Amino acid sequence: MKKIVVLVLLLLVSVCVFSQTYKSRSATIRRDGFEIDRTERSIVITDREIVITNYLNGNTEPLLLEVFLTEDKEDRFDGICRYYYCKARNDEKLSPCKKIVVIRKPYSITLELYLADDNKYVHDLEING
Repeated sequence: MKKIVVLVLLLLVSVCVFSQTYKSRSATIRRDGFEIDRTERSIVITDREIVITNYLNGNTEPLLLEVFLTEDKEDRFDGICRYYYCKARNDEKLSPCKKIVVIRKPYSITLELYLADDNKYVHDLEING
């Protein structure tokens, strides 16, 4: 019995270490500097995937991102930021994207969608402290 309890605790601790969940009070989508959507969302970040709830189909379905590269970069204003380079797993419901970058800053998360014609849509997420 002790072995089972220790195994379960070890499994829970390892899952918590490798994934981070953020719940945003107000996740704002901005296009051309103007706010077009404000919805409560949860963001789950692991080294292999990122899930953003309430993103597709009128804020009813999650956006599923597969991470293929991560790197830490120094930002002049925000310090060290982690960049996740992704592709959408459910891209048939998303506009055709050439590149998706998720930037985890100390106090916010930014999702940048680069479309085929190089227009950039930015999704800023405010994280509860």
